[in-house]
Amino acid sequence: MSAPEHKKNRWLIKDRFFDRHPKELSFTPQSILFGNQKLSAPTITDLSKEEPLEYRFGIRGFEFIIGRKYQLLIKNSDGEMIKISFGSYYGINKVHLYNQYAEILNQLWESYFDGLVDHYLALFSQKTPFTLANVKFDEFGIKIKSATFIKEEEKSLLWPDVGTKNYHTYFAIFSKQNPSNINKGYSI
Repeated sequence: MSAPEHKKNRWLIKDRFFDRHPKELSFTPQSILFGNQKLSAPTITDLSKEEPLEYRFGIRGFEFIIGRKYQLLIKNSDGEMIKISFGSYYGINKVHLYNQYAEILNQLWESYFDGLVDHYLALFSQKTPFTLANVKFDEFGIKIKSATFIKEEEKSLLWPDVGTKNYHTYFAIFSKQNPSNINKGYSI
């Protein structure tokens, strides 16, 4: 019999190698705290907010392979954002920092997204219409607000015509038949 899994909710983050005052990162059911920043977060049971959290993450290598910079940006529906970054230089603590980065990403997913994904998948499988990120989903397709030169119009796309593309700085939903006129981009 295995021991129960311990979920870590607090980390000390040094932005730079010589930082004397690391910031504490912690996840609570209602918010994310990083140093003196607080980001409100809806809980799994509070689905009244249309927008849950958004996040983007990545690992960048420095030129000449000096080290790695781990980055995580988290934004809530009010547009408030927390940027978390820390790095490993010349291989110092690279295993520890990579493990810390993976722990933070896993805890972020488990705390704020895992239940939301299950909720929206259940709605979709029950053929119940819902809205997520200003995209209306139903059993036939989606409705997006596509911007034209003068105004924004709501366009309907059937499932076979829905295309998606993940770019470095944003995510796009578009019509496969008319991508230049019917599209919507999402960035963080």
